[in-house]
Formats: sequence, structure tokens, C-alpha cells
Amino acid sequence: MQLKDSHRVTCKLVYLLKRFMDEWNEKKLCRAHYPDFNYSQLPLFMSIGTSGISNNELAEKLNVTKQATSKIIKELETMNMVRSEKSPSDARAVMLFLTPDGEKYYQYVKTQINELEEQYKKLVGARNYEIAIDVMMKLINFHEKNNCNAV
Repeated sequence: MQLKDSHRVTCKLVYLLKRFMDEWNEKKLCRAHYPDFNYSQLPLFMSIGTSGISNNELAEKLNVTKQATSKIIKELETMNMVRSEKSPSDARAVMLFLTPDGEKYYQYVKTQINELEEQYKKLVGARNYEIAIDVMMKLINFHEKNNCNAV
């Protein structure tokens, strides 16, 4: 690799984008209103959504273990962001719902993310932004399939 191309190294770019996104998340989302809320809880919290989801579905959706989701759910319940209840259709399943505080925070987070996406679209153009999202989804799918095949 030539030195002039070192700024285009994929691992470096992913690292930098993740670092900047982590900083943005901490400043704009996690510490703004709920000091105990942290970035690792955000994907799970946002995946519960306004209609609720089972713990099993949530773990599958995020490609993590049920134990990992349970740990974060307990943290979110302690903060009064999420509540859990037994499923009426399956006593073994636990359904997760946002509390009123959780719903308020969910809407706040959605607004902040939409504003950031609009800034990105202004920066690179709406079409290029959508292409970038499609490419990231394909890369994620590639890694998910390879990780599943490796097990």
C-alpha cells in the first residue's frame, strides 16, 4: 500500500467513524437527560420500539445472547425506562415495553438521530447517504453470515 492511500484504510476509517459516533452518542443522547444511560444500552433500547418486543425476539434481532439482553433490560428497568411482563400468549416469554419515561426518551433519541442523518444527507447528498447505508448493511450481512458459518 502506498503512503498516500493510508487515509483510505478500511479498518482505520471504521475505527474513526465509530469513535466519532461514540462521542456524538455520549454527548447528544446518553448523558443529555439520563446520566446513567450509556451507549451500550442504546441499540437494545431503540429496538424495543413503541410497540414492545419479546426478550427472545430482541436477542435475535440484535444477534446477541438472551443473557446479554436480560442484563441490559435489568439496567433499563432500574432507570424506569423499560418494563417487562409475561406474554399473555406464552407464559415462558417475557415481553418488553417502554415506560412513559422510556417513550419520551425514545422520541428524543429518534429526533436527534434524524437531525444527524439530515446533516449527513446535506453533506454527501441523499442518494449517496442511502447508498452508504445499503453498503453498510451488506457488510454487516456478510459478517453475520460468516460468523454463523464459523460456529
